[in-house]
Amino acid sequence: MHTIALLPLDDRPACARLPGQIAAVAGARTLVPPAALMPRLREPGDADGLGKWLEASAKSADAAVVSLETLGHGGLIASRTQATTVAQVAARWEVLRGIAAPVHGVTLVTRTPDSQDAMEEPEYWDPHGPGLHRLSAALHRAEERGEPDGLETARRAVPQEVRSDFARRRLRNHALNLTALELAAEGVFESLVVGADDTAPWAVATAELRQLGLWRTRLEAGGRVAVRPGADEATSTLVARTLLGLLDAGRVTVRIEAADASGLDQVAPYENVPVGRTAAGQVEACGAALQDDDADLVLLVHTPDGDGDWATGPLSKRHAAAEGTAQALAERAAAYVREGRAVAVADCAQPNGADPFLAAALLRTGTAHLLTAYAGWNTAGNTLGTVVAHAVTAVAARRAGRFDERAHLDLLAHRFVEDHGYMTRLRAEVRAGLGSVPGRHDHVPEDHPVRARLAAGLGAYAARLPGFQARVDPGSVHLPWHRTFEVDFDVRTAAHRPVEEPTA
Repeated sequence: MHTIALLPLDDRPACARLPGQIAAVAGARTLVPPAALMPRLREPGDADGLGKWLEASAKSADAAVVSLETLGHGGLIASRTQATTVAQVAARWEVLRGIAAPVHGVTLVTRTPDSQDAMEEPEYWDPHGPGLHRLSAALHRAEERGEPDGLETARRAVPQEVRSDFARRRLRNHALNLTALELAAEGVFESLVVGADDTAPWAVATAELRQLGLWRTRLEAGGRVAVRPGADEATSTLVARTLLGLLDAGRVTVRIEAADASGLDQVAPYENVPVGRTAAGQVEACGAALQDDDADLVLLVHTPDGDGDWATGPLSKRHAAAEGTAQALAERAAAYVREGRAVAVADCAQPNGADPFLAAALLRTGTAHLLTAYAGWNTAGNTLGTVVAHAVTAVAARRAGRFDERAHLDLLAHRFVEDHGYMTRLRAEVRAGLGSVPGRHDHVPEDHPVRARLAAGLGAYAARLPGFQARVDPGSVHLPWHRTFEVDFDVRTAAHRPVEEPTA
């Protein structure tokens, strides 16, 4: 069994659990740190202890996948909120030089969300988050186009001490991203992903990402470094890239399609490049290659439609062609499956949940359980990275004779239950019952009776999935960060044995 030492961005399921689910498709496993060392929401993890854990665990692993924010700051949120210095973080990264196994790393460009919610940001985000978001866009326009109009107004809307702290934190994190590129150029990393979390076409983060892309070119590190939107899925893409090397099954090729090819030119919410470029970047990050003819995998992208955002509540209105576009994509997927092709579906139509038209069509045509991968959660980058990582791992594992059918079906069912059953359907009902404020994270105590409502709703959805014979373990359902934004649970298809993620 191949083993990967995984140091995730934090303890959320998308970061800590999903990579292990993808590894299991290839009969591999991930080692994750003990919970006592890991960050917990705004509480940083033990960065020095995590470095020691990584050093020890990597000795018995075939490779390591490392979040540099966790290794250096104690977690992703800590990298936004703590006063750690460049020198302190760089010193903690020195442990990477002593790891003999191949190291795959991820570092992130700091986001500037358009929200007053300070749960994952510095405390001054409430109330100054929207003002900082506007300032970020105004700075980028002034620098890129020489358009100073609006810059002084944006500055005056935010107190000087807040602007100063905002800029200094960005400077520190940008310097650290450049340091990560230097380590990649030195050969410390087998591969490095530079991601951007929740950005926009006009934003300081977009400018920084482009600057990092220029340095990748100057360092001639294009084959080793991927620069693209996305964050929470990055460790999953690196696990896939690692497995492609360990399985030694040859190159995996991917063809990207959409029901309407022009949709690939659309920029999804929270991103700064067209979704087609995001898809290509995720293929690159996973170690696969784009190919138009006779590709091993067809990646069908349900492109952004602007109909709304599932995190803010149910969509009250859909555009006229929405159902037809979804049906066309599902029928194309079914046709490819009948031809014996490996087909993956990335639902990027709306952020923070799956398009119910597409999910229903895939289930209605009997295609869902025959897919090589599926997802429709959070940002387009999150969705595409998850789908590509799962799919290329499955293709390589089949080729190498290491494919675990039950682990694959478990993961496929999990995505339908979470992305469609929870994010699109159940979450809005639960938030309405709790009286949650739209656009803000809520807080749900551990013993709140809503947990029973979640278990019942998720279980009922899973039981209705055709082709999976899926069951949600009601005792496994919980809200890992005591909020409704994400949920965690165990799904088993048919008579599947439980698989536990080991710690070391």
